[in-house]
Amino acid sequence: MSERVEVVVIGAGQAGLAISYYLTQQGRTHVILERDTQVGSAWRHGRWDSFTLVIPNWAVRLPGFPYRGDDPDGFMECSEIVSHLEQYASSFGAPVRFGVTVTAVDPAPGGSGYFVSTSSGDTYAAANVVVATGSFQFPRPTKLAEAFPPNISQMHSSCYRNPDGLPPGAVLVVGSADTGCQIADELCERGRQVYLCVGRSSRRPRRYRGKDVAFWFWVVTLSGSVQTADQLPDPGARFAANPHLTGKNGGYTLNLHQLARNGVVLLGSRLPSFLAAFYWQVGGTAPR
Repeated sequence: MSERVEVVVIGAGQAGLAISYYLTQQGRTHVILERDTQVGSAWRHGRWDSFTLVIPNWAVRLPGFPYRGDDPDGFMECSEIVSHLEQYASSFGAPVRFGVTVTAVDPAPGGSGYFVSTSSGDTYAAANVVVATGSFQFPRPTKLAEAFPPNISQMHSSCYRNPDGLPPGAVLVVGSADTGCQIADELCERGRQVYLCVGRSSRRPRRYRGKDVAFWFWVVTLSGSVQTADQLPDPGARFAANPHLTGKNGGYTLNLHQLARNGVVLLGSRLPSFLAAFYWQVGGTAPR
């Protein structure tokens, strides 16, 4: 017998929890199904050691739960982000069921809702299903990755933790949005020879006229100039590369010019750009 709820939410990250908050406010029966044993799985397992938010803490405004800490202009590290999400879930009693992997979502007979099957064998009959698993949680390697010789170590950004985790030698970073630039910057700081394949991602100053750049974007938002996803002329615009930003060491301006001055070798984007966010350790020699 399937458990009946109005809404099944898949994923207990910030999106799933925010949806749950609104459903709770409206008194609508729902469950959140999370395959991990805790909230915020991507923040726990898919970020490098020195990762921080690229927006200041005051800009973290989950529905009904604004930042309340004592460092509003700082940038939360992963452990702080996870703690913030845990406090958020507890604040309204989010109905999360952990260790449950959704294996199928099928239309109910007659088109009246959905049947949700899970790894535990439990099933749910729901009028609505919200998939809140994120857009960039799974690596998407291309066939070209298989053509590299085995002596070249390949690593996706979600598996990178710190420079010590890479074999000795030069490092080729493919992809120059905020993730690629931050990792290239860290590797360069640690004395590694770094080659960075650049794409079309833009740069933004960390601060302007004494205010963090996030403040000025907030001003634009209040003026009503920001489009929602359904208003974009092309749905693909949702996946545009993020600009170069970092919150590390209190936040500073990160750009290709400074990376080049620091010793990072910038390479063109045509050959490897479709392998964005892949990292190759090249045995001490420049990539050919």
